[in-house]
Amino acid sequence: MLEYFCSRLEGLSVGHFRLEVQNQQSNISPQSIIRVTLPSNALVEVPSLAFHFNAQCDGATATASTRLPNGIDQLINRCEVSIGGVSVASGANFYNVLSKAKDIIDGAELDAGMDHPEIITLGVDNNYVDGTDLTLDVDEAPTSDNNSAQFCISKWKGFLGSIEPPILSTDLVGDVVVSLFLEQANLAVMGITGTAGPPKSISDAQFVVAPTTALSYTLNNVYFTIKAYSMADGVLDRLYAEQMAQNEHLEVGFLQYFSYRDTSSGSTRFNVATQSLNRIIVAHHKNASPTGAARAPVLATGYNTVVTKKDGNRVLGLGKAKYIAPYTQFSEPAPAGGGKVLYEWQLNGAKYPMFRATAEDLLLIARQSGQKKHMHDPNMGLQQYLADNFVSCMKLTLDAPNARYIQGLDVRGTSLNGFYQMYNLAGTPTITIFLECSSSLFISPGRQVAVVA
Repeated sequence: MLEYFCSRLEGLSVGHFRLEVQNQQSNISPQSIIRVTLPSNALVEVPSLAFHFNAQCDGATATASTRLPNGIDQLINRCEVSIGGVSVASGANFYNVLSKAKDIIDGAELDAGMDHPEIITLGVDNNYVDGTDLTLDVDEAPTSDNNSAQFCISKWKGFLGSIEPPILSTDLVGDVVVSLFLEQANLAVMGITGTAGPPKSISDAQFVVAPTTALSYTLNNVYFTIKAYSMADGVLDRLYAEQMAQNEHLEVGFLQYFSYRDTSSGSTRFNVATQSLNRIIVAHHKNASPTGAARAPVLATGYNTVVTKKDGNRVLGLGKAKYIAPYTQFSEPAPAGGGKVLYEWQLNGAKYPMFRATAEDLLLIARQSGQKKHMHDPNMGLQQYLADNFVSCMKLTLDAPNARYIQGLDVRGTSLNGFYQMYNLAGTPTITIFLECSSSLFISPGRQVAVVA
């Protein structure tokens, strides 16, 4: 509505503003909390909020170094939004897992200029961030001189990225505070080592971790930016007043996620009470707690190793070296006694799908459950899906274009009892389940807010 009226009004101005964090701006260590308050008495475009920072790894020795992950938002464990001291979106734990899982389901939109989409291997020309030659004994640590902030997170999962309408008049509510909880070091960054001595060439090094290397990272030059608008007349204020007079409140829709993690023996239970359960996303971890040598970057299936990176004997777009973070490597579980693992959701006794699906079936169901069906990775073959990107997804709505549409399962009257079943399973793999729900934020006179999950 606002965009429609803006197209017919004069006196509209647009501005970009820098926001300083409430706590320290530099030397921020893992598992810290970063808070920022959005501008008050302003028309802010909430999804335009961007988190800028410089990230530096630590842990280099003569034969080892540390790398940032493929996707800089893997440094975040949780994102919380509160309004006037009321938590309106507490944010799911394992935000980094959710982000990677949604990239697989909905299509990745990583920007190489800001999002750090690839783990940087050894080589003079491989560092696409600042061009520094990352030899084996050099950590990935772009300079923080002159307030440099090479990385930016601007695509959000949850409230910040899905709020509808996206432009919020903050004079109607109390202080809007965004809190980012950083991930622990061993899940966010990786270590590599090589042969004895300080090798300088690619052929001398391997992308495997040194178990004795202490991994860490530091954030510097932290700040936020946001886009805001102003109008010369009071048309928008009159619109808000009329809406509140008619309905006693304004309704703002957004998506939020609830997370469950389980070391599953075949059946994982989850429950939720929500007005609209839209999708159930399940990430199947290869290793949810990498330690020691398992903290190494993992060679993506079908790609070349560092040593043989010039051997371009590949199809699709796989003719390069590519590594992924072990924490967000998702793999098909092993079956017991041969055969296939079969999968099924059960929601209050109803089965989804109406048969026990194979992993190949889940790929089609996941593709049909994506928010943008045309978005997919053209280089992710079936082998790559099963080995490194095994995320299942069940959609329970029509093709709702945004969070203002309430179409999913309404399970407020009786809390949903759900089960994710895996049949013919060997071992006890770790899975993380995310429940995607459409929630409503009600804004009433006097800056009162309430949330219907």
